Amino acid sequence: MPEQSKTEVEKELQDLRREIVEARNLVIKSDNLLKNLHAEVKAVGKRHEDFQKRQWLSSAVAYVLFAIIAVGAALMITSARSSSASNERERLEKMVADLTTQLEKQRADTAAHQTAQRAAAEVYKMMTNLPGDERLKGIDALVKLDTSRLSNLERQALNDRASVLRRETGDAAFERGKIAFRKNEMQSVISEMERFLAMNPPQEQALDASFFLGTAYNQTRQHDKAVPMLARFVEGDKSSKTRDYAMLLLAQSYQEVGQYDKALETARDAAGTYVNSQYQPQFRGRIATVKRLMNPDAAAAPAAVPAAAPAQAASPAGQ
Repeated sequence: MPEQSKTEVEKELQDLRREIVEARNLVIKSDNLLKNLHAEVKAVGKRHEDFQKRQWLSSAVAYVLFAIIAVGAALMITSARSSSASNERERLEKMVADLTTQLEKQRADTAAHQTAQRAAAEVYKMMTNLPGDERLKGIDALVKLDTSRLSNLERQALNDRASVLRRETGDAAFERGKIAFRKNEMQSVISEMERFLAMNPPQEQALDASFFLGTAYNQTRQHDKAVPMLARFVEGDKSSKTRDYAMLLLAQSYQEVGQYDKALETARDAAGTYVNSQYQPQFRGRIATVKRLMNPDAAAAPAAVPAAAPAQAASPAGQ
């Protein structure tokens, strides 16, 4: 027995070392991506400066052309016949108004573009330089940012950085939630898994998180919240090794919220599907309890067998 315990400890240490190495590799990869994005943003800024110089040059040319047109219009007015002077004046005044409007619009667009660029740079800095989860403030600011004034490359850089940040923060929350699940700290599981699901994770990880979160809600007697999480996991991952346990908890939560038909259906489905499951006594006990609740006038049935504790159930990932 001591040798076997030692072997298990060494195996767990090897797993921990492997997870640490993988986490380090992920951090290095993320850092390289950040450096590449930073270089791209600097390149975009350089191109914008060149574009701004050309824009100022075009504005100067527009002013020169406007002056030439005004002088020519004055000469035309003085040399024109008196009968057409009024119409010519109106035409030129309209032209001047149009040119002035175009210039003002160009100035407003330039100012708006510069303002949007400064705001985008500030948002990118928040998502990059702030410590820890405070970087999520950058994602909130990105949602409020008007990106219609930005170039496609600038928008792509911001969205890519936000995606990387969501993935990093979500993965960290997911790992903390799994650790809390192993320690039976269900309030921490709820906090971390709710944060993880808010990051729009991939389908497979979302199903695993639904199992952890549904189990935590069930154990903390928040059965109205446990039902949708456990039902999502049961319907979405029918090959999981912990699906029988999830169905047991789902039947219990259905019972606690008064949905006896669904509780009975779930318990019967689990008992028929997982004939060799270690939870067969609990399935039968749950079926008997629900039947007694649905027909209170019938003879009293045996007391229901309680659901297995979370420490006895493996996680969907087999960890």
